Amino acid sequence: MLLVGSILPISLLSNSAVRAESAASKVNELVSNPLLQVAQTDGARIPTSAADLVPQATKFIDVTGYWAEPFISALIAKGILQGYPDGTFKPSQLVTRAEFAAILDKAFNLQPTRSGKKFADIPQTYWAAKVIDKAYKSGFISGYNDRTFAPNQPILRIESLVSVINGSKLEPTGKLELDGVFGDAAQIPSYGQNAIVAATQRCLAVGVDYDNSKLPGGNFQADRAATRAEISALIHQVLVSVGRLSALESTNPANKYIASCPGGTYVPIVANALPPQPVVEPVQPTKIDPGSVFTNYGSPVGGLNSPSAFGSNWGDVFAGVGYQRTTRPAIFSVANAKGQGIEDGVLAFGVGLGDSRRLVGLETVATSNSTVRRGFFNEGAISLKLHKQFGENFALAVGADNAITYGNDSDVGQSYYGVASSILNPSTNIGFLSNTTVSLGIGNGRFRSVGDVRLDRSTIGIFGSIGTRLSPNLSLVADWDGQDLGIGLPIGFSIGDNFGIQVMPGIVDLVNRETGGSRFVISGGVGYRF
Repeated sequence: MLLVGSILPISLLSNSAVRAESAASKVNELVSNPLLQVAQTDGARIPTSAADLVPQATKFIDVTGYWAEPFISALIAKGILQGYPDGTFKPSQLVTRAEFAAILDKAFNLQPTRSGKKFADIPQTYWAAKVIDKAYKSGFISGYNDRTFAPNQPILRIESLVSVINGSKLEPTGKLELDGVFGDAAQIPSYGQNAIVAATQRCLAVGVDYDNSKLPGGNFQADRAATRAEISALIHQVLVSVGRLSALESTNPANKYIASCPGGTYVPIVANALPPQPVVEPVQPTKIDPGSVFTNYGSPVGGLNSPSAFGSNWGDVFAGVGYQRTTRPAIFSVANAKGQGIEDGVLAFGVGLGDSRRLVGLETVATSNSTVRRGFFNEGAISLKLHKQFGENFALAVGADNAITYGNDSDVGQSYYGVASSILNPSTNIGFLSNTTVSLGIGNGRFRSVGDVRLDRSTIGIFGSIGTRLSPNLSLVADWDGQDLGIGLPIGFSIGDNFGIQVMPGIVDLVNRETGGSRFVISGGVGYRF
């Protein structure tokens, strides 16, 4: 098989679970053709604050005299919150979105009101996977529009308030001028205004920064990350409203932090049991979704040696390395007859530009491919791919492999192609044979038959791949690159929220003896989303 420098789209992980098609697969497209594909994973990090929490007495050395002491003490007594082994509660520590879901699970009887959703950055082994699933199904909390949950991201004060109001299906019971309650009412985002009105009318809204506002609710500071103390006060007030906790005595100084609740008048609510109302999804900050999405959850499975229509977007960077060796004696190798030797390797680096969901994405990959014995950096190329994603499960792309080349490798030539990719059985619950992805395309250059390549005929070839998820970290791919059949096993792992690693072993040239017999290929890659 002709070794031509082409790179398959690599994308990285989130939102994210292995993020992106792997740098390993891209290197496979490079080595085998030579090819490279990078996978990025979004992994589970067990927060120290969650791992170290232990039941303790209701008094902590850093809570006594603290403004939120009455709220914290009541929740600890109920077993809803816990402290740390060193006798502290850390009231000023920020609460992550995963920790908030765990608190909701402890505080409420979460009952499903909608179907579940698998988030790309929540592996099944993540410490809070089950509580996040329960909180989502109950309508208390939502993810981002790129299928990520961002579990380790601190939850904003307005997000936490919208969460409990949505979960309790509460609506305002009349008009309330927020300008007369909060000094920074103009800074409260539109998606949270109904929620904060409903919360204020029911004595659920916790104000802050009273020293800088003469209004009864102080300043709400909607876009600031919530602390453990503030979440404690919010959850306390909700439990008071549902009758599970007693309201603070009217003389308790902590009452001043409950915005606009004269005389401690509470309007009873039944959390998670009121008639369903339309759930207002918060407008979250836009996060660019890598074109090839995630290798673990709800994502397409890329090809081994042929391009996919899913690609990388702005924020995705990746790098990879690959190696191939013929499994037959050199005398039978077409590659060896052409002077390429029986061993080859490839290095690749790529970035994503644009946004394939909003307009169009551009994936740019630079490769250095040469024989192992001669060393790298003697020849290489830059490949480009324009890709457009339609919804979650379909994409189209056109590309130019080796659009710009350098060095003396006569086998490095340009190839132009068009490809369509679709996920046939999209599933957010990863199981055996889920998210089966089919790609089909046409192209010249390396996508022609072996005979046409030998005779240098200007023809068009057909290529395609089919891949399916065997488990969250393992996939199976069969690939026809226009010349022969290959099979690969992409294996991906996540490290943190935005970094991933993938390794892809494979065998190519399985059926066409003209290509010189089968060859073993292996590639590895790393991906990062900033």
